[in-house]
Amino acid sequence: MPLAVALRLPRAAPWRLAVVALAVIIFQAMLGMWTVTLLLKPIVVMGHLLGGLTTFALLAYAALRLSRVGADGEEFARLRRFVALGVVLLAGQIALGGWTSANYAALACGYGGSAFPHCLGQWWPATDFRQGFVLWREIGVNYEGGVLDLPARTAIQLAHRLGALVVFCYLGWLAHRAARAGLRGYGVALGAALLAQVALGIGNVTLGLPLPVATAHNAVAALLLFALLALLARTQRRLDPA
Repeated sequence: MPLAVALRLPRAAPWRLAVVALAVIIFQAMLGMWTVTLLLKPIVVMGHLLGGLTTFALLAYAALRLSRVGADGEEFARLRRFVALGVVLLAGQIALGGWTSANYAALACGYGGSAFPHCLGQWWPATDFRQGFVLWREIGVNYEGGVLDLPARTAIQLAHRLGALVVFCYLGWLAHRAARAGLRGYGVALGAALLAQVALGIGNVTLGLPLPVATAHNAVAALLLFALLALLARTQRRLDPA
């Protein structure tokens, strides 16, 4: 389907995005197979999540560009650079979230009131970042339930929290800047999605990772990504009609 769309797009349209999306979809299918055959290997599980969101991002961005969303000139050129950095930071945070989930580290700091903002009742408990971020582990091990010890899982959880703090501060500032630049609707949408995502992340920990909250956390991550992509498309020069 992405290739069919690509062949029908005018030359000025972002047809390359559709071609890249096709490649990602093919690789995504392979990751789905490897998720089973490699027994939930964390790097594969995380890659499968990122592949799905990458496909969504590519198709959403192509649709936004084709809908003629954009500026008449380069009046938002400076803001666009900040938005692009925001996309990179959010992608990194989503990857950390995928790594947290794939290694069953979401509740490494415990759950309930003592699990946030503290972790295991402390501000900085014992951690093992070296083991927590070994990307490739042996083949043939069943990774269901996770194989890391508590300090390694705690390191992953704390990294995800620190990443969330950085992204929250940056995207909050970006939403404010977008609103001041005359893109109030985009800024409000970005800020609302950001606040919802942080609330859901805290809810995951304090409520013990209930399925509806965990699912909503993933869904709002995609929504937050879409809000950023919409802002990015709005700050670019509008595509000329074919």
